[in-house]
Amino acid sequence: MMTQDRFWPYPGATNPEAYELLNLCTDPEQRLEALMWSIAPLDGKVLLDVGAGSGFHALRYAPKASHIFALEPDARMRRQLYQRLIQHSPENVSVLAAYAGDIPLADASVDLVYARFAYFFGTDDCLPGLREVRRVLRPGGHFFVIEAHASRGRFGQITKRCYPQVFSEESQAKVRAFFERHGFQIYELDSIFRAPGRQALETVMRMDFPPNKIPAIMEGIQGTELSYSFWVFHYHKP
Repeated sequence: MMTQDRFWPYPGATNPEAYELLNLCTDPEQRLEALMWSIAPLDGKVLLDVGAGSGFHALRYAPKASHIFALEPDARMRRQLYQRLIQHSPENVSVLAAYAGDIPLADASVDLVYARFAYFFGTDDCLPGLREVRRVLRPGGHFFVIEAHASRGRFGQITKRCYPQVFSEESQAKVRAFFERHGFQIYELDSIFRAPGRQALETVMRMDFPPNKIPAIMEGIQGTELSYSFWVFHYHKP
């Protein structure tokens, strides 16, 4: 039985068009993938995508992986994921309707685990999921947690200004300390956010920031591109 575990609805669940646009605009040069696969090559490996959402990244990674398990607890996001699978018909992607704290896979069954803006936010609340990931990872396996970096880049500046308590320097330090305490290496990766037009840029900004902040945010961005940085937390299972 699937039980709720550190889950809340993301705006992409009710606005799939904007969510698709957000994924297309974030890190268009795929610098994040370049870093991850340089550490742990994906070719021929079994990957677990935690919080797979609409399957945007699972389908991107499918041509290289031997198999991908796309774990997604939100039924609305899974509908988008199933629609993507119908459209592209990959033979090596399986959907898991489950939460990170109760992964329905056998011990030591995957080579890589990937969680992008999902569940693993650097507090003790995510310990059940961390235990589950360590259980399903094979010896020598790799686990990547991806988060937006609120202390670097223009996007980070906007985030910190809109949510000063959540993304204070103190809170960021606590998140970093959590991952260090649990055996993760930490990387800071600079990338970009590039939209096809000003309207598209405003659409995706509205997904992450309060409506009353949008006019000032848009006024402060020249053109359709801004710097965007990631935290990349990496765990290598002995």
